[in-house]
Amino acid sequence: MGKTEKGKYILLITLYIFINTLFIYKYGQRQDIIPLTIVFIIYAFLVSSAIVTFYLKVGVKIHKKWLSYLYWFIVGVFSLTFSFIVYKIDGESLNVGRWSALELTIQGITEGIYPYSRIDYLGNMSSNFPALGFLGLPFYLLGDVGYLQVFTYILFSIYVYKTPILTKTSFLILFLFLISPAMIWEIFAKSDLVSNLMLVILFIEYWSKKYNKSNFEHPIILGSIISFFCLTRGVVLVPLALFFLKKFWFCDTTTKIKLTASILVTSIIICLPTIASAPEYQTIIDYNPIILQTNKSPVISYVILCAVFILPWYLKNHNDYLYYSTLILFTIPFISMIYKIQQLGWDTTIFESQFDISYLSMSIPPILIWLMNKSNVDFKQNNLE
Repeated sequence: MGKTEKGKYILLITLYIFINTLFIYKYGQRQDIIPLTIVFIIYAFLVSSAIVTFYLKVGVKIHKKWLSYLYWFIVGVFSLTFSFIVYKIDGESLNVGRWSALELTIQGITEGIYPYSRIDYLGNMSSNFPALGFLGLPFYLLGDVGYLQVFTYILFSIYVYKTPILTKTSFLILFLFLISPAMIWEIFAKSDLVSNLMLVILFIEYWSKKYNKSNFEHPIILGSIISFFCLTRGVVLVPLALFFLKKFWFCDTTTKIKLTASILVTSIIICLPTIASAPEYQTIIDYNPIILQTNKSPVISYVILCAVFILPWYLKNHNDYLYYSTLILFTIPFISMIYKIQQLGWDTTIFESQFDISYLSMSIPPILIWLMNKSNVDFKQNNLE
């Protein structure tokens, strides 16, 4: 691992530890079973073990077949556990209303009720883009939109098992997911935020490997998928633009036309039910997800988004889009957090939830996939030497 890559590795691990430590610091004080100091020591030990395993290449020699059995046993146990948690937790007992915001968006599709002017049980409005409603619809029909998080975890586990060259890497990435308080919080809170980002990252990774020689081999299908994801949350534009923008710029004119047309047509189809459900045109002007999302952060946070249109021309390898996605996805909410701390103080901002620290968790999916890809690259280089 060269100095540059080592620096990236240290920074990403530092961000991973910072985010999860912040969750432990905030929520660990709400329980009195285990002293907070002991919780920190246990977590430090778990993360240190993972870091040593990855960086120093320490491993235990176990037959690959038994490792596979163990991996799927762990995945199965936690899938059932997460499903049980989602089933048992009453959404209205939570102080986080992402699940209810998603339900409002879904009801805009199923009941023809305009979602952005409605109030949920916490007194908040939904700022979800329309496609997120379609994404959550199957799980809404199953009885709880929280099952989206379980589905994403299973999909993530499958991808992490099939992609790495070393089985040990699969265990490591799965382990980092399961010991992450930030990721487990998403399950308990029935939050779709990180799942949304994870699905986008997994799609990019799958597409880039499936169509490695030409990422625009099927522009109409690709355009539809990009359109769908962009209409779930604006922030997913970060990894999508970092990966596809430069490639789109250099592809042929016919492909550009097909891709652009596909994006436009798909966008109209997705947005039409929501637009049609609005009682009048002025309602759409006054209450829409763009207005509701852009009033939550300082202006400088959105200026940083301009980087996604510049950085693609400076990326040197595949993993770079994950690295810079992490930095942008972390920096935007981090600036908002610092801004709130300056205004209200540390305790009020963190412990009275004047800032939602779960927004920092958006950077964890690209961190995990970066580590997995890095392990594969290192393995190939070591076997060529």
